[in-house]
Amino acid sequence: MEKCTLWDKIPLAFCVIELVFDEKGHGVDFVFRYCNEMMADVEGIPISEMINRSFYEVFENGDKKWLVTYADVALNGNKHTLTDYSPEIDKHLTIYCYQPIPGYCACILIPK
Repeated sequence: MEKCTLWDKIPLAFCVIELVFDEKGHGVDFVFRYCNEMMADVEGIPISEMINRSFYEVFENGDKKWLVTYADVALNGNKHTLTDYSPEIDKHLTIYCYQPIPGYCACILIPK
């Protein structure tokens, strides 16, 4: 995925993730393909430790609850707004999700 320079300095956490599916077509993981500076701030992890790494590699005990929604966005192009607690980073988040291209999910994360 090309660098998305317009989002680099925006004061909102933004990432683009690529979904990983099993042989039955179920979402099993996702890989961070782009993260801006605020994403690193919200997640508490440097961009270099997220880019091209899977969520469950970055967060070894990560909750699987995000996968169904992210897979729906990546596969079907549906838009979703999630409001939930993220135990991985100990924050309540509102996450706006949309499909930038098939197979991917873009997310704007707003901590509460």
